[in-house]
Amino acid sequence: MSPVIAMPAVSLATPGLWVTGVERGLLFIGLSVALGELAGRGLARNYKGTQPAPPPDPLVVPGSVLGLVAAAALIITALIDPHLAANLAKPPVAGPRSAATLVIGIVEFACFGLVILLERLGRSRATVQLLLVVVLAESMRAHPEGLIPMAGALLTVCHLLPAALWVGMLTYVLRTAIAWRSDPPAARALIKLYGNAAAWLFAVVVLTGLASALLLVPLHSLLTTSYGWFLVVKSALVAVVAGLALAGRIALSRGTVADGNGPARVTKLELATLAVVLLVTGLLTVITPPAKSAYAGAMTARHPSHVSQPAPRHNRSS
Repeated sequence: MSPVIAMPAVSLATPGLWVTGVERGLLFIGLSVALGELAGRGLARNYKGTQPAPPPDPLVVPGSVLGLVAAAALIITALIDPHLAANLAKPPVAGPRSAATLVIGIVEFACFGLVILLERLGRSRATVQLLLVVVLAESMRAHPEGLIPMAGALLTVCHLLPAALWVGMLTYVLRTAIAWRSDPPAARALIKLYGNAAAWLFAVVVLTGLASALLLVPLHSLLTTSYGWFLVVKSALVAVVAGLALAGRIALSRGTVADGNGPARVTKLELATLAVVLLVTGLLTVITPPAKSAYAGAMTARHPSHVSQPAPRHNRSS
C-alpha cells in the first residue's frame, strides 16, 4: 500500500478559487434541475387521481443550458490558467491528475450539449444516462476519490445523486402544485408523494454527507481549517432547509398550496437556501481538505526526488 501524505491547502486568497467554486456550484444547480425534474415527472405519473391540469414539462433544457455554460466556464478557466487548475485539483485525480479540471469539464460540456441536442430533436431516451455520466464524472473528481480510490467515488455518487434528485424534484412538484392550484386536494396528494420520497433522499444525503465529512476532516481540524469552516456552514444551511421543508409541508397540508403569485414564501426560501447549499458545495470542491491523499502518497513514492532529503553527513577528519 502506498504511503499517504497530507496535501498542502490552497489559500482562499488564491486568484480564481472563488470563480472556479461558483462555476462548479452553478453546474450542480443545472444538473439538479435537469435530472431532478425528470424524476419529478416520474413521481407525478404515479399520482392515481384525476389531474386537474397537465403536469408541466421538465426543465431539462434550461437546466442543461446552465450546466453547459458552467462547464464551458470551467474549461476556459482551466485553459487560461493551467497552474491554477492544477493547484485546485487536490487531491489529484487518477489518470488526468493535474489536468482533471479541464478533462472532466470537457466531458461534462459534451454530456450537457448532447442532452440539449437530443431534447430538441425529440429523442430523449439517452437523456438520463448522459446526466448520470455527469454525476459519475463529478464523483471521480471529488475529494473522497483522492482518499479512498473507487470507494470514494461511490460515496460521492451516493451523495450527489440523491441531492440532485431532492432539489430538482422539489422544483418540479412545486411547479405542478401551482398548475393544479384549482384542485387543492390533488396538489396536496402530489406533495405527499414527494414528501415520502424526499424523506428517504434526505436521509441518504445526510448519512453520506456525514461519512464524507468524517473521511475528509479530522475532528481536530473542523474549526481550524478553511474546509472545516465551509463544511460547518453547509451543514447549518442543510439544517435550515430541513426546518423550512418541515414548515412548508405543514403549511401545504393545511391547504396553502400556492397563491396567485407563486409558491408560499417559506417554499421560496427553501429553494433559495438549497441553491446556496449547492454553491457552497461547489466552493468545497476547490478547497483542499485536511485529510491525507492516497494519490499524493503514490506520487511521492514514484517521485522521491520531490521530497526534501536530509543533508548528508560528512565525517570530520581527525
